Amino acid sequence: MSDTDDLDLFGNVSTAEQAEHDKLQAQRRNQAPTDQSPLDYQRRRYLQSHNVSPSDLGFKTLRNHQPLNFGQVFSAPERQQILDSVSAYVEHQGWTTQRHGAFPTRDIPINVLSIASTVTSRLEQTLLPRLHEHTGIDIKYWTFRDIFVVGYHEDHQRALEMHSDGSLASLTLLLNDPREFDGGGTFFEKFALRVEQVPGDAWIHDGRLDHSGVAITRGKRLVMVAFIDTIGGYTDILRS
Repeated sequence: MSDTDDLDLFGNVSTAEQAEHDKLQAQRRNQAPTDQSPLDYQRRRYLQSHNVSPSDLGFKTLRNHQPLNFGQVFSAPERQQILDSVSAYVEHQGWTTQRHGAFPTRDIPINVLSIASTVTSRLEQTLLPRLHEHTGIDIKYWTFRDIFVVGYHEDHQRALEMHSDGSLASLTLLLNDPREFDGGGTFFEKFALRVEQVPGDAWIHDGRLDHSGVAITRGKRLVMVAFIDTIGGYTDILRS
């Protein structure tokens, strides 16, 4: 598969997702480095890095590894501001439910909220340097393809079935108080690992790992999710 083949987030795509992918690919052809660029070399090295020892590689790879906790990104007041912004939007516009193809979530994209630039800036400042440490890919090549808040609810979407993402890296970050729900968490099949998060902590994982949103049995659980990739998009190795 080439970099210009169709995007495959969640195993299926909507018309809007494909249009956004085509737009990004056009930008890449006009602006991004060539196939022999440092970006291409770094990305390919990362995608093969699970077969190389850390001492030879020079970094502890995220590739095919257990999810990593990158620490606190948003304080309690900041999380409440995000939740208030989501609540205000939902009150007038409702939740979206068909943005992610075969595995849709009940969510709100961050870019429709007034706090979008603040949230994105904070994520860039705190996460991209750490991604560089665990991938060897320069900070300048990373981009957030999608940032959104998922609203799990006992009366609506309780869980998300097993799937993998179409990104190099993915973020999950719990926004609300765990006392507001029972159950929940993210389950990673390869490691038989269930991650139950501290609110505000950024958990980053290889987008290729199969994972699911564990069902809640009471209340509501609000989680920020992001798909993070390089400007250059996908490679043959990513899909092999």
